[in-house]
Amino acid sequence: MTRGLRSYRDLLAQPGAAGLVAWGLLARMPIGMIGLAQVLLMRGSGESYADAGLVAAGGAVAYAVGAPVAGRLIDRRRPFVVLIAYGVVYPAALALLVVLATSDAPLWSLVVVSMASGASQPPVAPTVRMLWSSLVVSSHHSAAFAFEATAQELLFITGPLVVGVLTAAFSPSAGVIAAGVISIVGIAGFVMTGPVRHYLLKPREHARRGHPLSTLAPPMVRRIVAFSVGYGLAFGAVEVAMPAFAEAHGGRELGSICLAAWSGGSLIGGLLAAGHRPDDPLRSLRLISVLFAVLLLLPLLAGSVWMMSVFMLIAGLPIAPSFALTYGMVQHTARAGTQAEVFGWLSTAIVVGIAAGAAFGGSLITRSGTNASILLGVIGAVAAVAVVMLPRPAAEPAG
Repeated sequence: MTRGLRSYRDLLAQPGAAGLVAWGLLARMPIGMIGLAQVLLMRGSGESYADAGLVAAGGAVAYAVGAPVAGRLIDRRRPFVVLIAYGVVYPAALALLVVLATSDAPLWSLVVVSMASGASQPPVAPTVRMLWSSLVVSSHHSAAFAFEATAQELLFITGPLVVGVLTAAFSPSAGVIAAGVISIVGIAGFVMTGPVRHYLLKPREHARRGHPLSTLAPPMVRRIVAFSVGYGLAFGAVEVAMPAFAEAHGGRELGSICLAAWSGGSLIGGLLAAGHRPDDPLRSLRLISVLFAVLLLLPLLAGSVWMMSVFMLIAGLPIAPSFALTYGMVQHTARAGTQAEVFGWLSTAIVVGIAAGAAFGGSLITRSGTNASILLGVIGAVAAVAVVMLPRPAAEPAG
C-alpha cells in the first residue's frame, strides 16, 4: 500500500498529470450523479417509481449504445472539438429534462430526452485513458490505470451523496441541474488544461475507417469486452441483492452500507494495484479474476448487515485491480487509433452486464431469495474467469 501511495504521488508529479486528474474527475462526476438525480427529479414531480425507473433506464441504455460511437469520434476527429460538442449538448438535454419534468410533460417525452442525455454523455473517461500513455512515461502506466479503475469507485460513492445533499437542501431538480453545471465546468477546465489541450487539438494521425465492429477485430480486445460483461453481471446481481438482504436484517436503507463497503474494498484494491507492475498482465488478470469469484462466495455466509459489510469489503478488493489490468491490456492490444472506441465498448459491456444482472437478480430474489441473486453474481464472475482462461491469442501485427 505504501508503494501504491508513492506510485500515485509520482504519477501526479508528471507534467500535466495533476490537471488531467482533477479536471477529468470533475468532468466525469455526472456519471455517478445522474441515475439517482433522475429518479429523485421524477419522484419530486409526482411520478411513480416505475416511471422514474423507465426514464433513468432510457438514459442508461442510450449511454451504453452511444459510448463506442463517442469513442470512435475521439479516435477519428480532433478530441477537443468532440468534447466541446458533447459538453454543449449534454447539459442542454439535462436542462430540457428538468423543464419537461416540472411541466407535467408526457412520459414518452421524458424518456426520449433522457435517452438524448445518455447518448450525449461526454466521452471523458475513454479520452483520459487514452491520454495517459501520451502524457506519462511507461513506468507510470500501471499507476495511471490503477487510478482510473479507482476513480470509477470515487465517482459512484461521491455522486449519489452530492445528489442527496442538494435534493434535501434545495429541490428535487437540484441534482440534475448540478450534473449539468458540473459537466460544463469540468469539460471547460479539462480541455483547457495545458498539455491536455495541446494533445486534444492535434489531428488524429492513425484514423482508420471500417465497419462499426472493426475495432473489435483483435482477439484480446474481444476477450476483454466479454470479460467486462461477466463482471458487470456480477455487479448488477450483487447490488440488487444488498437492499433485499438489508430489508430482512433491519431495514432496506442499510443496504447502502454494504454497497459502500464493496466500493471501499475496491478503493483499497486500487491502491494496492498502483504499487504493482505485472510482468504478464494476462496471467495476473487470471489470478485476480479467480480471487474475485472465490471471494464473492463470502456474502452467502452473512447473517447480519455488519457481517455482510465486512464480507463485501473483502469481496471488493479484486475489482479495481482487475480493471487496472484490462485498461493496460487495451492500451497495448487495441489497434492504433482505436483505443478510445475500445474503452467505449468496455463501458457498454459493463452497463449491459449490470442491467442483465439487476433484472435477472431481482427476479431471482422474488422467487428464491437473496442468495440466489448473489449466486448469479458468482456465475458472472466465473464466466469472466472462463473468458480469460482461454488460450493466449497468437501475436498480432502491430497497429
